[in-house]
Amino acid sequence: MSHYARRDGEYGEFPAGTVNWLRQDENVLAGYWHCTPEQQPDIYEAEFTTDETIYLIEGKLRVEIVGDATYDLSPGDSASFLKGTVGRWKVLETVTEFFIYH
Repeated sequence: MSHYARRDGEYGEFPAGTVNWLRQDENVLAGYWHCTPEQQPDIYEAEFTTDETIYLIEGKLRVEIVGDATYDLSPGDSASFLKGTVGRWKVLETVTEFFIYH
């Protein structure tokens, strides 16, 4: 997954939606992801290339872990995914999510 970095506090482009990066270094990537259902109308499947932890600030998001459970996340929910896991993401309502790749 490619990343677009902006350090001025503005949102930058992302494969789906936009990201406001808070930190980008060799150990940690962290920021806020904002995405509408129109920006990601289909299910997005990807392998986690690092461990990833998320906290949903607003909206609704469904994450299916291939071969395991499906999680419907709402504001205040958090989840953590292990490197190598394959997830299928579906934006159900416009989301703002804090994420950290570690």
